[in-house]
Amino acid sequence: MIRFGRERGVAAMQRSLETIKNIIRNGGNIVVLGGIEVMLEAGLNGVRAEHIAYDIEQKYGYPNDDIVSSLFFSRRIDIFYKYYKEIILNKDEIKPSSVHEGVAKLQRYGKLDTVITRMVYSLYQKAGCDRVIELHGSVEENRCPACGKVFGSEYVRWAKGVPECDVCNVPLRPGFSLLGEMIDNGKITRASLAVERANILLVIGAPIKSPLCKYMVKYYNGDKLVLLNREEMTGDDRANYRAYGNIGEMFSYIMDF
Repeated sequence: MIRFGRERGVAAMQRSLETIKNIIRNGGNIVVLGGIEVMLEAGLNGVRAEHIAYDIEQKYGYPNDDIVSSLFFSRRIDIFYKYYKEIILNKDEIKPSSVHEGVAKLQRYGKLDTVITRMVYSLYQKAGCDRVIELHGSVEENRCPACGKVFGSEYVRWAKGVPECDVCNVPLRPGFSLLGEMIDNGKITRASLAVERANILLVIGAPIKSPLCKYMVKYYNGDKLVLLNREEMTGDDRANYRAYGNIGEMFSYIMDF
């Protein structure tokens, strides 16, 4: 049984889900904006781990936003990588959730154009998607600043102390953007163009006013802006269709066709 949010009646939400299901089933050229709630449902903390900010400051002696800044990385790389291993890579096995698997199903059905996300775990790719724009990079693309060799998350996790390139013996750069660094303009351009050509813009796990959506939604010219999220937030009425509740259960229901 699908657990809906409290803001709306169960019957009304069921009707909304049925409408959304028909839109997805009969439509195509779908662009997905994958938000933080999808990541949290997979049991991961993310880079900033805002939901455990107090615990982080107590443990490391610095606020989370300080630790993941470019300035902190240059000055206290030891603490940064301790945080990276313990907080960002907080699960022994980083694997896709039912939502990531469902989005990959959209691609297999020929309905998916692009996935756009600020999350950094490459979970859509692990589920089988190959049309993903990770605006902030990935934990699977840590790079040697000297030779350019790429190292995955497992290499970082099991390194003793600060992970170094096994060729150059210099500390790795993390594969994701740090606070204070610019996002790749090429990624922004590709993402905005994908949203412009979308027939359906499917937002999963993020409010419309989130950093991911408020920038991208302005490029959408269609009338099928669909929102699935855990709870209703201010500004969500910009969406043409929306439903709230357990994201994994709702998306599994929608994809059952």
